[in-house]
Amino acid sequence: MSVLRLEGQPITIDDVVAVADGASVELAPDVVGTIARARRVVESAQQSGSAVYGLNTHLGAGRDTRVAADEIAAFQNRIIDNHRGSIGDPLAEREVRALVFARVVGFSLGGSGVRPELADAYARLLDGGPLPEVYATGSVGASDLALLAEIAAHVRGSLPFAAGEALAAISANSYSIGVGALVISDLRALAHEADAVAALSLEALGAAGSGGSLAPFDPRVHARRSVGRQQTAWAILSRVAGGLLDEAGCATSVQDPLSFRTVPQVHGALRDASALAASVVESELNAPGDNPLVVLDEAGSGGALVSNGNFEPLGLVLALESLRVALAHAAGISERRIAVLSGLATPLRRAGSNAVPGLTWYAAADLLAEVRHLANPVSTSGTTLSEVEDHASFAPLAVRLMQRQIVLCRQIFAIEALHAAELVRSLETPPRLGRGTRDLAAELVELIGEFDTGRNLVAHAVKAVSSAGQRDSIDQ
Repeated sequence: MSVLRLEGQPITIDDVVAVADGASVELAPDVVGTIARARRVVESAQQSGSAVYGLNTHLGAGRDTRVAADEIAAFQNRIIDNHRGSIGDPLAEREVRALVFARVVGFSLGGSGVRPELADAYARLLDGGPLPEVYATGSVGASDLALLAEIAAHVRGSLPFAAGEALAAISANSYSIGVGALVISDLRALAHEADAVAALSLEALGAAGSGGSLAPFDPRVHARRSVGRQQTAWAILSRVAGGLLDEAGCATSVQDPLSFRTVPQVHGALRDASALAASVVESELNAPGDNPLVVLDEAGSGGALVSNGNFEPLGLVLALESLRVALAHAAGISERRIAVLSGLATPLRRAGSNAVPGLTWYAAADLLAEVRHLANPVSTSGTTLSEVEDHASFAPLAVRLMQRQIVLCRQIFAIEALHAAELVRSLETPPRLGRGTRDLAAELVELIGEFDTGRNLVAHAVKAVSSAGQRDSIDQ
């Protein structure tokens, strides 16, 4: 088992993925020292008798009501129990690990003011032992309180919480950040998959139709344009290299439909939006979201507890909202390419020689309608929950909707890939395919005819496309 050591270095999305996939976490001595210094600030505030939110006052609307000194310990348990309101399906183990890791990273920054032993107890959850069951629904995106309360209740079984620690344990957007990081990682993979499928469709169009022009992917077209667009154009050219389009070209039409011609622009926009969202996720991951926030002085010998609104992740949500719109466009041009390829396959269906059911196109249209519906914003859906909690970002919902979109997009891309592969399969003389498409086409051709329902065929095609995207991204 690999070990990720927190030493104060910036934590990346890849780090979150590594921990979600089983890496354990270790706190370096310097980080433990930072946590200990922050804890002394909390203990000093407690001893001073000054009113500090959540330390010696009640929460929310009760913020100005003091908690008696002899009630502090019981108050920690009440905070945890009162916030265990999440419902719905349990999170996957990878998601729970990502959530816990995001909170450990937050503790390591010192802003939480917890004891080193509590931070260590959370880190030990990632050593491979049993994880608590955490339910998906219950956070409105003003700290993932309900979800984090389940983690706190689990840890409480082996370590009682000290003053202020119950609030510190739940006052963070650890689900939105941790699982959001996993979603961004999935999107990076999805971009490679989308390119692989589009490249195969372009070759099918060239082999069975009058299109397949590579002119729209010419690097000169994308000079001075975004990085995502340039990466996409290069990826398509790389995948078709050595194939019929690359060596001689076969397009006789002046221009291909926009769904083929604008792949660099649409897939590039998806890549650019993903890069922006990644930077926002990593920024949130590496900055404390606690309220109150422990701010250490430069000498590290003292500090203060500062009330704030860092738990409001609207910037993250807006980045995710943009990504969901970009996904809808990528799915939309895929469905349009399916329509073109389906038209070319009409003779096969009339002759009864097709193996891919014609109405899988209808399935793609159904999927696309849902993808587009999921692209609608959720950050404007806020509601007042108390006289104090009168705004919320709904970040967790934004993450969950994107997870659903990714599943749907993979199915749409798989249907497109099947249509392209069937055209390739139907030709008397097998066309020469590019280095980044030939293996995918061969695998899909082998699948075609093995299953008698579109459902099974598409499910297996999803796996083939995913493998091709991963393989091609490594090759590049």
